[in-house]
Parts: sequence; structure tokens; C-alpha cells
Amino acid sequence: MGKRPLGWRIRVPATTANLGPGFDCFGLALQRYLSLSVTVRGEKGAWHITLHGEGAGILPRDRTNLIYRALILGSESDAEALPGISIHMENDIPLARGQGSSAAAIVAGMAAAQLLTMGEIDPDQLINRATLVEGHSDNVAAAVKGGLVLTRESPSGVAIRPIPTRDGALFVSAVPEFELTTHTSRSVLPQQVPLGDAVFNLRAAAWMASAWAAGDWEAVGNAMEDRLHQPYRAPLIPGFDDVCRAARAAGALGACLSGSGPAIVALALHSSDAVARAMEQAWAKHGITSRAEVTHVDTDGLTVAPLEA
Repeated sequence: MGKRPLGWRIRVPATTANLGPGFDCFGLALQRYLSLSVTVRGEKGAWHITLHGEGAGILPRDRTNLIYRALILGSESDAEALPGISIHMENDIPLARGQGSSAAAIVAGMAAAQLLTMGEIDPDQLINRATLVEGHSDNVAAAVKGGLVLTRESPSGVAIRPIPTRDGALFVSAVPEFELTTHTSRSVLPQQVPLGDAVFNLRAAAWMASAWAAGDWEAVGNAMEDRLHQPYRAPLIPGFDDVCRAARAAGALGACLSGSGPAIVALALHSSDAVARAMEQAWAKHGITSRAEVTHVDTDGLTVAPLEA
């Protein structure tokens, strides 16, 4: 492996899951990032973390931090057996908004573990271990691979099928001021759904995958409809239907819940700024402050670069 570098710069993108009909199987990486500067120190077990950006005022700085916990799980070692490290985190991903903040933290921590123990990244192993912690492979796989991915469980672990992303896709991410945990959002989902709703989603998901690969963004937008999870989650999100309607009226090709919410993403091409303002205004009518930003698709996924003295 050669001489170990001073440390590493690890960058993990935000992700949005489902895109409407692809419940628990579509994951898409977006250009907002969690970045870690991991510096190796001489003494064993001496760890230090500094935080900047989203969550800096509320995230723990001790070993209960999710990045630390993922690092220990990923290394399969006792913390005291690992070299001392300093971590500086820069985070642009909103917490508990359906933009993959927990998946990014787990991927970043486990990537640091692989670098500390092996000196390199094993993407497939990373995805499988991170999925065990996160609980769902869609956000994890997109965070590691970038772009749009399909995932499914297989006897050998998480199976991944990347879908090529052509130029032109822009998403508006509208993030409200309130949080919604994945646990709460999943607690309202039914254990059984009508057959007609299941068939509707199968058709829409298959249509979307084909349209995405072809770069037919209008067809992708038309397929961003869902009957399996959004109708049950919408009551948890004041103004959900109005924000989606406002996005489409302003020129978006489609709009849907971002993961488990409460953020909403809209596919917008040439009218993205107008879509962003319309979504903010629609939420404001419900007394909710939000921020909507135009976001490109990230096609790089997890990136690592050495830190040199």
C-alpha cells in the first residue's frame, strides 16, 4: 500500500430516494455534500472532531456522533486499537429532511474506517455494511456510486443497477424549517395496499427508469407520481399538495417527496429559479418558512483524496 498519507479528504453527496414511484429502490445523488478532513495522529485512541455547517450546533462531538459510530462499526475494531484521528466536518446536507444526511454520515464514517484499516475503499463492501446500519440501500448506494441507482436485496448482499444520467436534469430541493424523522414517516405506512395502487407504481417506476436512461425529462416528470407512500405521508407535511402543484404551475415537469420527507424535490429544466420561488411561496401560505435551491445531479458519488503535509 506504500506510505500512508497524513490523512484524507472524504466527500459524500446528499441523496433523495424514491422519486415518487420507486419506493425503497430508487436513489439519486445530488450536489450537496458532507465533507470530512480526516487527519491521522500518532497516539492511539485520541480522537477529536470539529463541526461546521448544517447541524454544527446540535450534533454531538463525542463518540456518540454517527460518523464515529460508523467508523468503529466499519473497522470492526475496538476504538482504542485504532490510530488517533482528527476529523473536521463541513456539512451542506440538512438534517432529518429526507436528503440522506444519515446515509452520508454512515458512508463517510465507514469510508474513513476502510482507509484507516486497509488504505483504500472497497465500494461493494462499504455499501453492504453501511446498509446494515442505515437500514435501506437506496440512499447508501446513491451516495457511494453517484447518479441514479436501482437497488434490491440479493442472497449475496445489495444488488445495484446504475442508470446513466444524461445532461439537462436539474432539481429544485425545497426544504422546510421543520424536521420529520424516518421512523415517524414510516410509522404511517400501511402493511397492505390495493392491487391497483401496486400496479400503478410498477408501471410508473418502470417508465421512469426507461425515460431517465433516454434523457426524456418530460417523461420522467410525468412518472413522478406515487400511490404507495406519499398519500399516507402527506398529512404529516402541511402544504405538501399545494407545494407540488405550485412547482408544476411554475414550470416543473414533476414534483415528489424527497425520501421520507419533509423536503420536496421538483424536476425543473429552464424555469428552475421560478419553480424554487413558487415552492417557497406555497409553503409560506401555510405559515412555513423554507428554502428552495436549484441542485444538479451528482455523478461522482463518494470521492477520496489524500491530505499531504
